[in-house]
Amino acid sequence: MKKLFFLQCHKKGDPVKRSFIREILEVIGSDTVSFAGGLPDESLFPIEEMQKASQEVFATPGALQYSISSGIPSLREKLASYYSAMGLETKSENILITTGAQQALDLISRIYFTAGTVVEAPAYLGALNAFSANGCPLHPVTLNPTGLDMDAFEEKYKQTKRAYLMCDFQNPTGISYTDAVRQELARISVENDGIIVEDGAYMELFFEERRAPLSLYAPHNTLHVGSFSKTLAPGLRLGWIRGDTKLLQPILALKERSDLHTSTLSQLLADRFWESGFFGKHLRKIRAAYKRKCDALADELTSQLSDFCFIKPKGGMFIYGTFPDEIDAKELAMRCLKNGAVFVPGGEFYSGAPLSAEARFNFSNATSEEMRRGIEIIAQTYKSYKDHRERNGA
Repeated sequence: MKKLFFLQCHKKGDPVKRSFIREILEVIGSDTVSFAGGLPDESLFPIEEMQKASQEVFATPGALQYSISSGIPSLREKLASYYSAMGLETKSENILITTGAQQALDLISRIYFTAGTVVEAPAYLGALNAFSANGCPLHPVTLNPTGLDMDAFEEKYKQTKRAYLMCDFQNPTGISYTDAVRQELARISVENDGIIVEDGAYMELFFEERRAPLSLYAPHNTLHVGSFSKTLAPGLRLGWIRGDTKLLQPILALKERSDLHTSTLSQLLADRFWESGFFGKHLRKIRAAYKRKCDALADELTSQLSDFCFIKPKGGMFIYGTFPDEIDAKELAMRCLKNGAVFVPGGEFYSGAPLSAEARFNFSNATSEEMRRGIEIIAQTYKSYKDHRERNGA
């Protein structure tokens, strides 16, 4: 992977830039092929099973009532069992339910990142936006195919004792950290008595096998963030944090002041769906479907857009790579949008970065026919853009 750029953080109170991805989703036409947002495939939503679960939920006393701030006990118990089955001993008091993983990141940054945190470069845009809005100084470390530049990480982590990492099918790159890197990161966090926030949003979307989370190797020095958005439905706005109670208590206090509690209805729906025994079957179904979609997009990129270099991921929702150095991926993306297809330029995943030739393509949402048509549009636009630059000596 080519050299990546460093982050700069907005000062707290500065105007906060809107997400390029959210803006794109608002303006694209119905006939535009979008590889932009990390949208799940709606055809895979378990509608029938959720309808059955909803009938049970509405028959449950208190379903429309206020609830406790930490989350309904039955859902927290299921999540605790989920972690314990991985070998990460967890009790219900180690789980805090949040309004999506995004709220988890916002709350965590307001409690633990005010003096700064190590982040990946490139990194999940939603995290960068949340941290920047809260005035958190960011210390980027370059990603590589096995994880991070460990020497750079250790040097910066000793200063901050805080880090935000996505070890499984990282957004945007699709990279997964090796077990050796996870263990080394855990060692560093324990030796420095620090905290690593591990974002596991894509952890269950593996095509081959699930790796042990970093949190398994440093259970008392990590906060593991999870989400139902990628595995069940993002409209539920349902996430959670797993960690020691001493780390969760200040986050819980802040959540109480922020929104009292996460939707009782959403929690009960997820709880009943899980209890039905269908969740495992559903996960196997979406993993198989996303693997087919990943293969299809990789084939289209290879055959139609051969100048785009990428590493095929083994899970998640994204393919990330680079165009030739002279290409401004953001300008190309805007030209493609006018022609009926769009992707996300890689520069959006850095703060204050110069022009970037990197790009992210989502494969979970489009059909195979839409992928073929969309990449054809992008390939034609790319050729026209490249020819224009060559004619003008750019």
